Amino acid sequence: MSSSPDETPDVDALVDRLRSTVEARRKEGLYPAGLEDDLDAHFRRVAAHRVETDLSRLDELVERVRSLPGLSTERIPLASDLPGGASLHRALARLTDRQIQGVLEQVQEAVSVLQSVVGELADALRRPNTHLHTDLVGQVDALQERLAALERQPVDAPGGLAEIGRRLERLEAAEARRRFRPPFRWEAFDAEFRGSAEEIKTRYTDLVPLLADAGPVLDIGCGRGEFLELLGEAGIVGRGIELDPELARDASERGLDVEVGDGLEVLAGQPDGSLGGLVLIQVIEHLAPQQLVELVTLAVDKVRPGGKVVIETPNPQSLYIFARAFYLDPTHHAPIHPLYLRFLFEQAGFSAAELRWRSPPPAAEVLAPVGDEQHDANVERVNQVLFAPQDYALIATR
Repeated sequence: MSSSPDETPDVDALVDRLRSTVEARRKEGLYPAGLEDDLDAHFRRVAAHRVETDLSRLDELVERVRSLPGLSTERIPLASDLPGGASLHRALARLTDRQIQGVLEQVQEAVSVLQSVVGELADALRRPNTHLHTDLVGQVDALQERLAALERQPVDAPGGLAEIGRRLERLEAAEARRRFRPPFRWEAFDAEFRGSAEEIKTRYTDLVPLLADAGPVLDIGCGRGEFLELLGEAGIVGRGIELDPELARDASERGLDVEVGDGLEVLAGQPDGSLGGLVLIQVIEHLAPQQLVELVTLAVDKVRPGGKVVIETPNPQSLYIFARAFYLDPTHHAPIHPLYLRFLFEQAGFSAAELRWRSPPPAAEVLAPVGDEQHDANVERVNQVLFAPQDYALIATR
């Protein structure tokens, strides 16, 4: 709708059009519910803080100043009750007429300036927004709005803050109850169920060549530090991160570079492309699903091109692990399917992700063939489900 400069706009039509536009946008979800009420309340708050001063008395005084007659020697009284006083005054007036006139002219100039200043001051009080600096007006409005926001808070706001504090304490207490604090040392647990340090080193010797020329290597969840010892023996620079302070202390006392900390937090703090290798042995089964995603996302940033990520974890395709090893550790969260783990690394941007099957069950526990072809084929299929390798390793190349 347009009109020429000479046409009178149709205000009603403009208002109707504006209302229809607002209604359409409200249906589209562009305006939150109660927007008009909030705006009305805002303007009421602003208006409430704009106190109207009674200027009627000031107007009377200004009018008196403006109506003052001009100064003149003719208005100087010469009458006197003393004998000959009036004649004396007139004689003195004639003698000092020029000097008095000069003084009156200067006073008249001062009065004129005073009248102008008083008028401007009165006008400023009547219309403050046209005389105050716009930035000052904006700041005053902002302060008024902040005060109004404070006024909208409940009277018991301090009590509300106290309640938030109590709820936070309850959440922290609940989280502390969920945190596993065993009555035993993890070193004793590892010795009982994982084997001695020498047995562990023998089990992982074959992974070390994968990290040749890949230093520095970060070993997250390094435990007693057996793999770090293997890296050192191969001349590969490595350091470890361990959550358990006792395990970390024992590893440090053996001369290994191990610090206590959360592996994901430490990894996030590394400069991009600063690692040649990243190792997690029997760790990712302790992570929640989103933590695993975060690990892979960080790894693609922190491991330099050509570097390696080596992960070993229980194989959920072997039912044997659920009856034997997996639930021995009360901190295990869930097993990670090998195809899903490989998919994560490929999607993250790693150039290759290879799976290797490890730790087959003892041969004495696997079902043996009996010589019948059909029977033995069925036995093999059962063995693939029940007695598949207990662990798998993923080797991802950046």
